[in-house]
Amino acid sequence: MATAVPQLPQIAPTPEPKPKLSYRTARNFEMREASFGESTDAEICKWVYEQIDARTKQLENLHKHKVPEWRRLASGKPREENKSWPFENCSNLVHPIIGESSDELSARVMQLVWAIAPIINYRYFTQAKDSDDAANNSRKARLLETFIDHVAYEPKELDLYRVENLWFHDSTDLGTAWVCVAPEKRVEAIYVGYDKVGKRKKFENETLYEGPKVVNLRFEDVLYDPDANTPEDSVFLSRKVTLNRRDLQERVFKGHYRKADVEKILGKPDRYGPGEIRKRENQKKGVVSTEDRILAEWDIHECYFYWYVGPRKFRLIAWFHFETKTMLNQVFNFIPENQIPLIRTRLSLGEFGMNGRGYADMGQYFQDEISTAKNQRNDATTWMMLGLNRLSPQNKNIDKNMKVFPGATLPFGNGEFEHYSVGNVDAGQLSMANEQAMIQQARERFGVGPPLGAMGPGTTNKKGQFGSMGTMAVLQEGNSRNNHRTSDFRHSHVKLISLLTDMYGAMGLGGKGSMFGLDDKLLDEALADFLERKVRIPIRSTTASANREVTKQNELLLNQALDGYMKSMSSAIQAVQNQGLPEFYKKWLIETAKGKMRLMQQIVRDFQITDQPEEFVANIEFPEELNAKAQPGPAQQQPADRLSAMAQAIRQPRPGLVPGAEPGMGGPPSGPGGAPPSAGV
Repeated sequence: MATAVPQLPQIAPTPEPKPKLSYRTARNFEMREASFGESTDAEICKWVYEQIDARTKQLENLHKHKVPEWRRLASGKPREENKSWPFENCSNLVHPIIGESSDELSARVMQLVWAIAPIINYRYFTQAKDSDDAANNSRKARLLETFIDHVAYEPKELDLYRVENLWFHDSTDLGTAWVCVAPEKRVEAIYVGYDKVGKRKKFENETLYEGPKVVNLRFEDVLYDPDANTPEDSVFLSRKVTLNRRDLQERVFKGHYRKADVEKILGKPDRYGPGEIRKRENQKKGVVSTEDRILAEWDIHECYFYWYVGPRKFRLIAWFHFETKTMLNQVFNFIPENQIPLIRTRLSLGEFGMNGRGYADMGQYFQDEISTAKNQRNDATTWMMLGLNRLSPQNKNIDKNMKVFPGATLPFGNGEFEHYSVGNVDAGQLSMANEQAMIQQARERFGVGPPLGAMGPGTTNKKGQFGSMGTMAVLQEGNSRNNHRTSDFRHSHVKLISLLTDMYGAMGLGGKGSMFGLDDKLLDEALADFLERKVRIPIRSTTASANREVTKQNELLLNQALDGYMKSMSSAIQAVQNQGLPEFYKKWLIETAKGKMRLMQQIVRDFQITDQPEEFVANIEFPEELNAKAQPGPAQQQPADRLSAMAQAIRQPRPGLVPGAEPGMGGPPSGPGGAPPSAGV
């Protein structure tokens, strides 16, 4: 039986390159429902159900046992409320070494990111046409930085400080934390007064907010492939959104969910109150968790995955109710470039897989050991203070309710009551030294060293020469695991800001630039350049440039260098225009001027002020005739030495003179008629 050989697809000829359209020509930010037929949609629904089921079982131990325990350790709460050993109500303290280290590292990260304005930098990586184009690009980059800086701080916009504070702190405790960037448009009826005719109340719909919103996610609400190293590598990724009845109805009204599918699940809520984990957390906060019909909740999984339909690969976003196996909606990915809007940050310790290793997991044994030593010292002190008492059983004057206080009179005879001291004072001192060693060992493992004092931008010696050895010493001292982990958080911060910039570009500004006193048109051009990847966000680790005082000192130094450069270049350009200079000297001046220009541009680039140094150090363009003369070539004629030619003409004898008979040389006079004398005379 002959086997049919599949035909390979023919390679079509390369089409003519079409002019690239700007991303901003179509700015309709909307959800397009993705339906590939009844059979394909059923396969997608079945696959999503299986993925949620498998990932939930895979991460069950992590979500239900380990994460709650890590949160308890980070908060510094004891495992049981009261201890009964070695005696009732003995010392039950927990030394919060995990919480201390986590707070300190998170505070350093937040200060590094938010203490300097702007919170992000943009750079144009495309070559500028000229100095004006470079200046315009730099202006747009600064404008974009100012806009993102304003909306990030504004509580009514992104409110990013609050979000990142919880994001970084959760990641330090648990090792991994997630946020989601979701598009939001909030339109409500606003009371504007009474109309003139019927004097009825008048309302107008007003868009209160339109743009991206950043939402903190609980660790337990995210499902993924734990063996994948990045969220983009995970075949399936989802976040659990807990909604009540009104939330579901609102999403139907906005067109996010299909009405018929929502009606299927309304009668089958997942529970009538908070879940098990939230109940425990509410109990610690003093909140009573009750169950009631109006507290019904539904767990909707927002899923991100790809699906092949024929040879084409589609990125999809689906909303799925697991208990009823109902797909509420399924749309094409509406994020620019099919990005996944779930951003992860983690405490990197060379771990493979999706999750990092947080301080709670890393330091739980250190914290238990330190707490045990502290409690033992407290209990030993209690024993030393109280000791043991021996009482004669024949004494009938002792009542069980009798209280002892300083100065009390006790009804005991001689030998009927005896006190024994217990414990040793040296044991307490030894315990204190042992505890301090444990704390130091834990801090070494966490990698959070003591804060360093700033040493300024450098010093100037007696000759007025500036040196940055002070700054280098700070950088070398700070080159530790703390800086390494700080850089990991900064990387996540850059990813988040990059996605937010894409979302603003796709959804539009809606006049927000003018709200902060910015040029909306120029800002719109900057967002278009970012969407077309003409401008990017460079990722930088901690450097001395993070210190604004150091940056200002460097700019003052650069200003002095630019003044000297301009004076020397002006003198060189004037000398080139001098017609009396030899050509070889002009050629040397031109080549030297070009070399100094390139050197100064490199210095400006090294100062990290801009990636387009032509904005500050303009290119020098000499006239074409000077450049032509400066270029060496075989056909170029060297000018004759006029002094040598004149000397040669002087040395040549004139007619009618013989050697030694030139005037003034003392020779005989010439013959009559100017003829030379005869040979015989």
